[in-house]
Amino acid sequence: MTYVKQPRMWFSFKLGNHEKLPKLGQSETLLTEYCEDGWYGPINDKVEEKAYYIRTHTASYYTRTTTQDGEKVEALRIRWSPIVEVSKKYIAISWNGFSSNNLEDEGKAEITNASQFPFWKHIGSFFDELNKHLGGKWEHSELHKLILSDLWNKYINYSDTDFKYYWRHLRIRAEAAGVALNAHSSGMAEVDIRGIQALSHQLAKSALESIELLEDKGKLSLVENAIIRTLIHEWGAKSYEFSLEKEEIFKEDSSDNESKKRKPEKIFRAHCYFGLKQDSKVQDSLQHLKCYSQYGNNLDALNFLLKELNSED
Repeated sequence: MTYVKQPRMWFSFKLGNHEKLPKLGQSETLLTEYCEDGWYGPINDKVEEKAYYIRTHTASYYTRTTTQDGEKVEALRIRWSPIVEVSKKYIAISWNGFSSNNLEDEGKAEITNASQFPFWKHIGSFFDELNKHLGGKWEHSELHKLILSDLWNKYINYSDTDFKYYWRHLRIRAEAAGVALNAHSSGMAEVDIRGIQALSHQLAKSALESIELLEDKGKLSLVENAIIRTLIHEWGAKSYEFSLEKEEIFKEDSSDNESKKRKPEKIFRAHCYFGLKQDSKVQDSLQHLKCYSQYGNNLDALNFLLKELNSED
């Protein structure tokens, strides 16, 4: 149980419900044997009413060694083990990434440079396999709408009597690498978010100055964020990274000096891949998220998104 509940960097989830929890491979054997690729579990958590499965997949990593008989290529086996969490309302697959390479020409023993293992080519099929094993209906949430519309509108510039929220734009990946909204490119490009913010700030100042409202700092911030969102949407963002933190607001007459020194609470940070290009050969074909340990990795990120989705019901 401890192993399957460990935090991991990557995850993807679907909403729905299962019809059954079949017994597949014995998960205990994974502790003592390499085992064949396939499904193992369930591992039942009766307290939280969840079940876990493990899907093993073998990847190869090629190395070149020198022996008395000359150079030799060896293939090392890597057991990749994504974890599946099955609840009454959702199913989530989490995993850690690693580097892999390929043998281009066995005759010449040419080895490609190591790069990120293409997990996006497998996670989608794992969901399909789960559908056959568990039954039921599962659908990805509208992550693009949830992040860039619902949560954006809810948290940016939001504060109440007790807390103030800080939403920080960190990275976007889009098909247009420049500011011009009519620019198009078949390749992906990572856009410097600081440039977007600088442009949006200047456009907002110019717009408010033209109607003599520049001194209204609140309106400046609102217009600036509206411009940022428009630019990100019009750019055709394929993925977007942000962080969200919460800081307690103290009254001026408060005597709790220790509380005033507390750092803002880290709520969420992830790079969100929206999965909008189903025919893509890169990870934009899969809806998933890359998480960060300082913000609780996949565990806290999933809980936050599920809570927000439930609040919309």
